[in-house]
Amino acid sequence: RRSPAAGMGQAPVPKTALIIGWNGAGKTAIVQRLRGMSSEPLPTSGVLRQTATLRTGPEGEELECALEIIDVGVEPKLEAKTMSYQQWLSSADAVIVAIDATRTAQRFRPDEVKRAKDLIRSVSEEPEVRDKPWLVFANKCDREDVLPVGEIMELFELESIFTAQKRTWQLQRCSAVTAEGLKAGAAWLVCKLLA
Repeated sequence: RRSPAAGMGQAPVPKTALIIGWNGAGKTAIVQRLRGMSSEPLPTSGVLRQTATLRTGPEGEELECALEIIDVGVEPKLEAKTMSYQQWLSSADAVIVAIDATRTAQRFRPDEVKRAKDLIRSVSEEPEVRDKPWLVFANKCDREDVLPVGEIMELFELESIFTAQKRTWQLQRCSAVTAEGLKAGAAWLVCKLLA
């Protein structure tokens, strides 16, 4: 199906996504890469609102979306993160989740994995995002210690969080360093947002 933006000279369809995740998972780096920039950001403080133009589909029938991504930098405490995301939920058309999908995180920062899982569960239960698509980027797949997809699903309890709540969601392995997987994830999200 053609998007209203597919015609010559028309602007991409504007949409908004909130990116969530635990500190160090690569949220800002993913946003930078989606915008076509390098992925060497400093830790985020405050609220960054940046737009990435995302395209998918065969030439002549491309879907094009100007996705404003809201990236909120806040202290690594579950309550603070949940509260800081709250004000953006109703205006977001989608939620993007960044998780650190490495054995290093699993072995040496299990408390952060648990908090990331609790954060995903908490935000996913909010009524404002009930019918919105969720794109989960399993970041750092360029590293040797990356977890297999099955272990990522189990470790972060993604199946029970999203499937039990009947959410529309996609897990996409990615690397904010090499950009691997970002285009595929963005294509899925554009299709869901413009369908």
